[in-house]
Amino acid sequence: MESNETMHRELKAARAIAEKAESENRDLTPDEVEQATTHLKAYESAKTSLTATPGQNFIREDSETGRALKSIGINPWSNPDDAMSPRAKGAKRTKRSAMWSKGVADRIDSMSQKIVGDTVGMKALVSGSISVPSALDQGQPVTIDTVQTTVLDLIARGEPDGNRQGNEFQYVRQTARDSQAGAVADLDPKPTSTYTFGEVKDHFRVYANKTEDLPYRYLSDHATLTDVIREQLAEDTLLAIEEDALSGAGTGEELTGILNTSGIQAQPFDTDRLTTLSNAKYKLLGQELAFDGWVLNPTDLQALELLREGGTTGPFLFKSRAEIAAFLGAPIALSQGIPAGTALVGNFEQGADLIPKGDDELVVDTKKRTDNNTFLLMYEGSYGFRVKKPVSFVEVTLTGA
Repeated sequence: MESNETMHRELKAARAIAEKAESENRDLTPDEVEQATTHLKAYESAKTSLTATPGQNFIREDSETGRALKSIGINPWSNPDDAMSPRAKGAKRTKRSAMWSKGVADRIDSMSQKIVGDTVGMKALVSGSISVPSALDQGQPVTIDTVQTTVLDLIARGEPDGNRQGNEFQYVRQTARDSQAGAVADLDPKPTSTYTFGEVKDHFRVYANKTEDLPYRYLSDHATLTDVIREQLAEDTLLAIEEDALSGAGTGEELTGILNTSGIQAQPFDTDRLTTLSNAKYKLLGQELAFDGWVLNPTDLQALELLREGGTTGPFLFKSRAEIAAFLGAPIALSQGIPAGTALVGNFEQGADLIPKGDDELVVDTKKRTDNNTFLLMYEGSYGFRVKKPVSFVEVTLTGA
């Protein structure tokens, strides 16, 4: 009975959050998505304990409540990943973390069974490496009631093509586009437009991250270990890739980021932040170039959130981050990889892409067990990055001299 009450309470709370946004004709805010997900996780927990006893089921999928939940994008009768993702119209977000963790756990168990039979888990591996799915690209994008929040959600994924030799690859970069298209009278010469391309050679970079020495007994906790791998190794590695994709200098083994790629456009500071951002937007629109995202440093987004009408005493200009995105005309991704006082707008889907070179690798090193009863983990992957259309991006200076 207690599980029934919990399920009813949590589903009602999640439904109320979604219906409030729907009644106000807006998307859910990131905070509301997080709250709804928390309620749905609590629902799943109660459902698990309830359905452990055969014959009990609280809300039928074809009931009025069930249909209402489905209408707002909540489907508890599907798999748990879907049940924890309130979906409706909105931008893309991948289920990368959950799917990657499951893929890693499956490969760990498969490898350990090959080594020691029935025993599964990291502890059975002793030492060695495991080919694991690339954390960069797990799962197809799904729609969710929030804006894209990472640069890697914006940038497209590429595939190593036939021009790759060993660790090197090459691609074609467009460096100029000058359209002269127009109507032509009889016997007049046809207009000639300029579309300039050049070949660029580059190589894949290895990005790695490892733990400090950890107590060997931690290997007994398979769930905790997977969480450490996912959250503190893979995700931190992705943050490093993201930062380099934005502002990497291209020296040593750093990627050459978009901001340091020759040929991107520039928007200098003009009057104030809003005027400058608007000028950058219309710089692209004036050239009939589409754009699908902005990247801001968190401090610059905060500065926009704090803008007031009439200076410092009026109401806030923007009531939410969604209103800022609406003014800018595209989703906003936040990153420490872009310097404060600088913004980037562009067509990330068509202008650049990241190329995972096969699977990533998870290394388990237990060689110190006989010395001090410790082990360590290392995660690494090989990635390429290419900016195919630099003219599709505008670097924006948000502060005056």
